[in-house]
Parts: sequence; structure tokens; C-alpha cells
Amino acid sequence: MPCLSALATSATWAWATAALRASTTSGSLLLTMRSNKKLAARWLATPALATRWGQLLLGLGLLLVAAACSTTPANIGVGLPSVDPITGAYLVDTLTLRASTVLRDSVITSTSNYMLVGRYLDPQLGTITASSYSTLNLAGAFTPDRTFIADSVVLVLKPDTYRYGDTTKTQALVEVHELYSFLPLTSFGFAAPRLTSMTGRVNQTIINRNQTPPVRRAQPKLTTLRIPLDPTYRDRLMTVAKAGRLTTQDQLDDAFPGLALRPAASDVAALIRLDASSTDQAVILYYHDPLDATTVLSHSFLLNSRHFYQAEAVRTGTLVAPLSSANPKLDAATTAQQTYIEGLLGLATKIEIPYLFDLRTYGQRFIITSAVMTAEAPANTTGFNLAPPANISVATTDVNNRVLTTFVASTPYSAAITSTDGIDRAGYSWSAQAYIQNVLNNAIPNGGMLLSTTTPTLPERVVLSGPRGVGSKLRLRLYLIRND
Repeated sequence: MPCLSALATSATWAWATAALRASTTSGSLLLTMRSNKKLAARWLATPALATRWGQLLLGLGLLLVAAACSTTPANIGVGLPSVDPITGAYLVDTLTLRASTVLRDSVITSTSNYMLVGRYLDPQLGTITASSYSTLNLAGAFTPDRTFIADSVVLVLKPDTYRYGDTTKTQALVEVHELYSFLPLTSFGFAAPRLTSMTGRVNQTIINRNQTPPVRRAQPKLTTLRIPLDPTYRDRLMTVAKAGRLTTQDQLDDAFPGLALRPAASDVAALIRLDASSTDQAVILYYHDPLDATTVLSHSFLLNSRHFYQAEAVRTGTLVAPLSSANPKLDAATTAQQTYIEGLLGLATKIEIPYLFDLRTYGQRFIITSAVMTAEAPANTTGFNLAPPANISVATTDVNNRVLTTFVASTPYSAAITSTDGIDRAGYSWSAQAYIQNVLNNAIPNGGMLLSTTTPTLPERVVLSGPRGVGSKLRLRLYLIRND
């Protein structure tokens, strides 16, 4: 009831002033005071001066009442108090953050429904090359009559609309090679060549007709590629089939282990994605019966069975050139306050809050009401047709950067995240409240957060600013309320 008490005090002041005014008007002021206060008593005996003095005291009293009745706290940020000793509410945005780029385990691509092939230049990560490998699927015994004549053989590929890189440039689509052998049935195909080596399995001879792949632009509207193959490959298919050695899948695997699809050595344009589940993607052998030359006969060897693709980067001259399996972590301080996320190459961003327990200086008992982490992308890191991951996930990891627990399954890329300075920047924003609270409760170790793309089999990449970035940066805004 502090306001009521103040109002009572104000009323007392008003009554005293009125009484003073009445007594001075009669010209008799009865005051008991020491001899050195007689001058003051004579001054108060003047009616006009006494009236003004009473009004001044009344105004001062009302001003004190208004101040005492105000309970509005100082506001900061989104309206929460910065520091209020009564409520115990705090905004904390000065915790030390560390960011780094880490090299994760490679992803398995042999379980994907797609294949990738091509090469493009990423000014941030270097030159990225993708190649695909596939067996042939017999689908049915092929036993042509010995009199039949082979006419041609064509590889039909079915690109979907996905492209990554510069589709305005022409490129070879694609170089075709035979395989000496495919992977064992029990093996997975990884995106990283260091984990699934194809060295010694690929015949370096190009089997495109005239050893020349077609050159064109990889526009998204291109949904079918017909690639004529060398006549020697055609004749071998027909000869083996006439010998009765293409009646089972094992026979086909033994005679024709598969194909490698690669970009030409001079290509630096875009990656294209192929639909490996399509029954229209196949090696098609065309032939005819010499007794009926006008009737076109064909047999398809599908590419929808066992397959995988790989990608590797030549990072010479880039900030991430030192990154390798032997050196799998680069601090943002060594990469111009930038970190990277790219799923196909196994790149992720790790964020650490090393002094998280310093929050104990705000009290032993408190409640974290909000903890928002924002990772902004520098404006000069976007490239032509180099889209960022549409979503990333945030997880805890072990010392080898293997995911332990995912606490943010998906947070979207935004082209306009409002920063504390009011400038919209691109990037990602997510709640770190669960992670921080669990660390402070000693439920999990303070090992940091791993930011990864939710589509690790695709080449989308994004560059994020480190905690000391200029303009854009990594930020944490945490609100807590003391509960002492």
C-alpha cells in the first residue's frame, strides 16, 4: 500500500498548508523556536510568502507521490528488462562464442534415388566434381537370334530439374566409361572418394561414339539425354548375348560390370541430377532381323539397380584449403571469420559457448526464458546459382563431430533476419534454450552445437559469419530471470 500512504502524507501536507495560511492571516504566529530562528519566523509571518511556500511544499509532495507509484521497469530489446534488482530479469548478449568449420563423416549415396554428374566452380570452396557409377539391370534374359544384326547402342539418361552451378555455360553431357568391377554387394557407396575408392575400377577409355560426348547447356528443361555409344560396345553386347551369356544378372555383371558417368576434363559449369529410379534410364541396344529390316528391335539394360555417386573438391587457394581428414577443424579466426556448411563434401559449422557457466554470476537459481542464436551470412558470399541449404539442423556431437542428439530438427534459411542493428541480413535463427539449460543442469556436456544441412546428399552450401565478423556475425541473445 505505498501509494495510499503517500497520498495520506500528501493530504497531511495540504492540511498543514491550509492551517498555516489561516494562522498567518490573523497576524499571530505562535511558534516555539530558538532565538536564532526569529528571522525565519518573521519571514513566515508575511502572508504572501507563506502561501507560496505552502504551494511549493504541496507540489513537491505530489511529485514524490507520482514517482513512488510508478513501477514500470526500464525496457531493452523486445521489452524485457536489462537488469532489474526486483524482478531479477537480465538480457545477456556478451557470452563468448567460438565458431569453426569441421569435416564430418561422409554420407552414403548408394541408398539415394539419384545420381549426380558435372563440375562447377565455387569461389568459396574451390572446384567441385561429381561422378556417378551404376551397374546394368538385365530386367529379363536377352537371347537374340544369331542372325540378328546390331544397329546402334544409346545411353538414355533422365535428368530432373535440379541443377547446381552455372547453367548458362555449355558442358559435356556426359563422358561415359566402362567399369572393370563394381562394389561388392555388401559395400556402401560413400560420397567421399577416400572412403569408396574407385581407383582401378574405371576403364579410362571414353565409350561415347567417336569418344566425343555431346556438348550443350544443362538447362532445367532438359529432361532426357540420349548419348550414342561406341560401335565396339554395341558389338560386344550383341556377341555376348548371342553366346547365351546374358540370361542372368550374374552373367551381365560378369561381362559388363557397369558404367561410370563423368564430366569432361575441361568442364566447369554445373552439376545435373539424374533420376536413378526411372525405368526410362537405360542402355538401349537397337538391332533388327535381316529378314525384316524395317522393324526396329531393342533391348534395355536399366540403370535403376545398384548405383552411387561421389563428389570431391580441389580447394587450392581457398580459405578452407587446410581442411582434411588429418586436420578436420578450422577455427573461424583462420578463415576470415567465416564458417561453412556443405553436405555432400561433409562440411558443417560447430558453435561453442566455452564460458556458459559464467551465467552463475547472475545467481545460483534462475530461469532461462529465451536464448536465440542467429547465424548471419556475409553479403559477398552468395554465388550464381549456388543456393544455400533450405534448412539446417542443430545437434550435440561427440569429439569426432558425430551427432548425438538433435535438438533443432529443422530451421529454415531466411533472406531477411532482422539483426540488433535493424538491418535485414540472410541466415538462420534458432532457439538454443534447450541446449543451454541442459548444459547448466549438467545433463549434457558443453561440447557445442553442430550445424548441418538437412539434405546432406546435395551440394548446397552456405557461408556463415563468425562471432567477430564485420557487419554480419554470429549472435546469441539470452534472457534469464533470477529465482533466488
